[in-house]
Amino acid sequence: MPMPSDSPSRDEPRRILQVLPRGMRYSQDSATSVDLFVCEMAAHSRFRVDVVAESGDRPLPAISVHELPPFAIAKTQRRARLVAALARELKPSAVVVQQHLPSAAALRARTPFPVILQKHNFLRPSRAAAWLRDASRWRRTRQLNALAGLTFVSETVLADFERDWPEVTTPRRVVPNGVDIAAWAPRSERAKDVLAVGRSTPEKGLLEAAQALAVVLPRHPDWTTTFVVSEPDRFPSYFTALTKALAPLGPRARLRVGAPFHEVKALNEAAAIALAPSVWREPFGRTCLEAHAGGAAVVSSGSGGLREISGDAALYLSTVDAAQIAESVETLIMDEPLRNRLSAAGRARIERLFELRRVAAGLDDFCAETIERAARG
Repeated sequence: MPMPSDSPSRDEPRRILQVLPRGMRYSQDSATSVDLFVCEMAAHSRFRVDVVAESGDRPLPAISVHELPPFAIAKTQRRARLVAALARELKPSAVVVQQHLPSAAALRARTPFPVILQKHNFLRPSRAAAWLRDASRWRRTRQLNALAGLTFVSETVLADFERDWPEVTTPRRVVPNGVDIAAWAPRSERAKDVLAVGRSTPEKGLLEAAQALAVVLPRHPDWTTTFVVSEPDRFPSYFTALTKALAPLGPRARLRVGAPFHEVKALNEAAAIALAPSVWREPFGRTCLEAHAGGAAVVSSGSGGLREISGDAALYLSTVDAAQIAESVETLIMDEPLRNRLSAAGRARIERLFELRRVAAGLDDFCAETIERAARG
């Protein structure tokens, strides 16, 4: 696809339009891992990055944030028309769409600019009836092959994609989340606290963690636990069960709902132990990345992308249940030298593999290659 004739000169910074999925408002008060990813990549990009998101209070930093109306009902085509009109006005070198393949396909059909889709989770084939499944696969394969590029949040997600979609030939690259390691200040004297951060959903293993701590912490009266959860209304009965599991610990168990990023960061910088007990196969696991950056010793299920993050710098669960979590937490509470080794190894691994400038440069390089490939037709 040739680039528009009025694309930037070599002396001007190329412009990238980053388009967030519906429902994401690029707000400091409700930032998801995708919002934070876009904010961090934009801050360290060699391109000019404009962000397109639904309107929200206190937007995250960006050169420019373009607000879309928050549609009550998902209307992909209507939304795509608004973004396409904005793209024609701004004339970006490329449009990067987060997560949503139908939105990326709709923009590809409406703009002359190369469109890149960034996936932060798995893209599974349809499980519908055979005739619907075949039609869905044909449509999605066409959409994927029409795009200029694809990025995946982990090698795990990429490997599954290549297994599930062998007919897709679109250029692709792994672009994980990153951490500005210089902005993190781990405390040398760690609080005797066990931290768990995640959505209040069964796949995150938080209930099993709460049940484990209700058994372990009574044996260690100088230790506490902090749970920071989001989406408590998604599974109300699960959130109620989580609350009840922590109740016997009284004030030694703190349950926070919807804490902003800076507060979660401070907790990771202080806690001696952090839990990443995901039951499901994690596409990546940003909370685990942040726990290592903050200097906590991590207990992890190692599921999916979690093992890519931690390598040999975590204590892994053989199964995700209360008994195994309790045993692992007990081990770390009783073994301060092991906690210190895991803390140092985890932070060193993050600095080596996931430092934000390195990750942002990788995304920039892929965008530049995609733009040049599109220019050659």
